[in-house]
Amino acid sequence: MTTPNKQNLEDVLLLIEEAHKARSPEELRQSVVYGVGALMESVSCVWTELNTDLFKEKVATTTAASINDDEIDVEQALLLFNQYVWQHPVIAHVINTGSSTANSMSDFLSRSEFKKLELYRHFYAMQSIEDQLSVGFVENDNVKGLSVNRATWGFTQCERDLLVRISRCVFPFYKELQGSTPNNASDEPLIEININTISLHHELIGITARQAELLTLVAHGKSNKQIALLCNISEGTVRKHLENIFNQLDVNNRVSAIIKSMGIIQRKVKL
Repeated sequence: MTTPNKQNLEDVLLLIEEAHKARSPEELRQSVVYGVGALMESVSCVWTELNTDLFKEKVATTTAASINDDEIDVEQALLLFNQYVWQHPVIAHVINTGSSTANSMSDFLSRSEFKKLELYRHFYAMQSIEDQLSVGFVENDNVKGLSVNRATWGFTQCERDLLVRISRCVFPFYKELQGSTPNNASDEPLIEININTISLHHELIGITARQAELLTLVAHGKSNKQIALLCNISEGTVRKHLENIFNQLDVNNRVSAIIKSMGIIQRKVKL
């Protein structure tokens, strides 16, 4: 599919609606990351911020909100990312041009060129990430962006279009929230909730372990057909499970289900 269909656009509108309920930059970052994860098939989704001057000096400090299915040492991973981020072609493109389009690693590098980067070997390969689609903006001395990480090479024009549509509505609101929040977002602590959290804390959401398994796959953008194949059940059974999950969470769509369930876990785990 080269252009978004009606369902794609409805999902984007729902994500934007959920994001605009945020009361702080932190809440918005989390909402958008979780929502995009439910919209596009991915290994992980991440919101990243770094100082452009430090980037140009081949050093960086990063704040990130992310979801990931693998148990990794987040702090160590970010240290490695910081060390080699200056090799990131999309971030360099945003800094140098101010581009607001969605670009992927594969737009700038061949697969073999990407794999030769220290950034790939020490960071992306460790998380089974083979390509990344990102959209960002530069504000003062910081570049901020939203990325979708994938275990395969390449993204469709439809996915690029959806990410740009989301960014055009979310980024201006993010700036407003930052302006009304005493602490700058880049000074906030790292936010990391592993998607495995859904299974680990499914009781907090009020769903069964089996439902949590399906919801985790939803969080990675899997379709009902893909979920049915992976779980060896019928699509009808998948739909029934999702209906029950939606009823439990008092929502009526996949995006809201992921955002709300992760929000519940975030609040209750912090208590």
